[in-house]
Amino acid sequence: MEPVLLNNRYRLLELVGSGGMAVVYRGEDELLQRQVAVKVLREGFASDPAFLARFQREARAAANLDHSSIVTVYDVGQDGDRHYIVMEYVAGHDLKTVIRQKGRLGVDEALDIAIQVCAGVGHAHRAGTIHCDIKPQNVLVTQEGCAKVTDFGIARALSESGVTESETVWGSPLYFSPEQAAGKPPSPASDVYSIGVMMYEMLAGVPPFRAEKHTALALMHMREEPPPLAVRTPYVPAQLEHIIHRVLSKEPAARYPYADELADALDVYRRQSEQMTGWQPAVSTPVAPVLPPTEADRPVEPVSESPPRPVPDMLTWGMGLVAFVAVLGLVPLWLSVRRAYSALPTVPATPTRTPLVTVTPDAQLIAVPGLLGSSVDEARRAVERAGLRFVLLEERDEPGADDGVVLEQSPAPGERVPLDAEVAVVVNRPRRELTLPGVVGYPVEMVQNGLESDGLRVVVEEVWSPQPEGMVVTQEPGRGVTLRADDTVTLTVSGGVDVPIPLDVNLANLIVLEAASLRKGIFQPGDVIALTLRWHAVRSIDTHYTVFVHVMGSDGNLVAQQDAEPISPTTEWMASVGVMTPHQVVIPADLPAGRYQLRVGMYPQGQPGARLPVVDAGLTTAELDSILIAEFEVQR
Repeated sequence: MEPVLLNNRYRLLELVGSGGMAVVYRGEDELLQRQVAVKVLREGFASDPAFLARFQREARAAANLDHSSIVTVYDVGQDGDRHYIVMEYVAGHDLKTVIRQKGRLGVDEALDIAIQVCAGVGHAHRAGTIHCDIKPQNVLVTQEGCAKVTDFGIARALSESGVTESETVWGSPLYFSPEQAAGKPPSPASDVYSIGVMMYEMLAGVPPFRAEKHTALALMHMREEPPPLAVRTPYVPAQLEHIIHRVLSKEPAARYPYADELADALDVYRRQSEQMTGWQPAVSTPVAPVLPPTEADRPVEPVSESPPRPVPDMLTWGMGLVAFVAVLGLVPLWLSVRRAYSALPTVPATPTRTPLVTVTPDAQLIAVPGLLGSSVDEARRAVERAGLRFVLLEERDEPGADDGVVLEQSPAPGERVPLDAEVAVVVNRPRRELTLPGVVGYPVEMVQNGLESDGLRVVVEEVWSPQPEGMVVTQEPGRGVTLRADDTVTLTVSGGVDVPIPLDVNLANLIVLEAASLRKGIFQPGDVIALTLRWHAVRSIDTHYTVFVHVMGSDGNLVAQQDAEPISPTTEWMASVGVMTPHQVVIPADLPAGRYQLRVGMYPQGQPGARLPVVDAGLTTAELDSILIAEFEVQR
């Protein structure tokens, strides 16, 4: 096993997480007697100068940050080929796990976490450091609700370099900003955008944009507006949604320039909300008592007095006389016009037509496409091609269903709806991908919890091995394989030499070699190998068989052997009754150190060239009808 004590100070106790660049362990600082988190650079990157420089730059940048919402960096060091960073150990879960467990967070809890994250990241911004990879996986949340930002693994200390590597796209595609997606230099406003994406996910349960390919995600960040939070979470207040909408602006200048300014805005909103929804004293308005009416209370009818009539003056009389004379002058004119009109010929009346009614055409109806079983991108394209609007309503975990496929849709397939109507879908939550670390040579109790915390199913199989008990001997799949949550990892673990070696080998459909016991795995020249075999007959045997035990070198040559008939001859074996046969082989005194194989088989007495054929090798392997029992080591 590889040593797990770094520089005689930091003892690795448990694998708690793994990423593409490093593996994180829970450890103990034996000098200061405190728990720590130790981040060890993966072996493949330790020999790469570019990765190593970035790793060391992370330590220097993060070590200069001192804030309650940032994970503290204690030390950075190297032990042989291992490069590591020692950090504050935070007992809790990352925010992604919290969201996955709760589905979505309440407004108060999301605000509390967001304000803490903004305060920590804002402190880094004022110190000249951009995180560049804000995401829920990089926020640790304790049981008490304290949030701490970690993993400045791809952060760059602007105070050190003053140079921006514009050709490199930094960040995680689900959370990076439009300018990061376009390969442009990130700024503090880029972190603000990523925090906005994280806030959206806390409240909605899913990020605003999802796609199967990174390029599609990048285009969404650069071009598309996020679906309104009200579509996915109706309880989010409009003012808070307005803040998040500003934070998710495509242009950096439209956002808050630093994360601590966003923290101030969220804090002001929270205090205003508490004032509006808090306890308010009732305002008492005095009300006069209602009494039955009395005679004195009844209204008194007012006495109507006629106003004095005005006396018309001479001007009024004159104007009235002129008007009367003018009217009299119009009478003869009216009579002459009437006589002329009566003399005209009579024209038949035209029948009145029924007025035309303009009928408003029915709205165009579109058949809803069938989306069940489609990927999100396929469903989105189908809906938009039909002239409808795609809405991702919810993501949930559906065992047995493919990742990211549509489970439900509304309206149903084939239903006819107006043009531009919404089609809402429920999608099976895509499982998180992770790269499997190499755990061979580590105690199973150290690695099992870490793998399970990453969402993997761990199956432990115990076998005979000269390795210390509990040591991982093999793993399946191997290191570097990409897995998804709920995938299975099988760890073959040493049970020591006291564990029987299961074999289940069928010889000629006559005898079965069930198992073997080998109480040592390391020998010295001149030692005696004590081996016990367990057999049973398939049917009655009328032939005496000899058991051979061979020690074979790595080159396939025979270096020691014992051929002997069992103490209980095979002719006395009864069908299906187990028989134990002890054997001993002496290791030659001049045998070189190295690894050797222990092999066994059977042949009819006096006929070593007529070995019983191996019909089924069971749980081991066989070559030339010689059965592999175990590999052992000879040391000088």
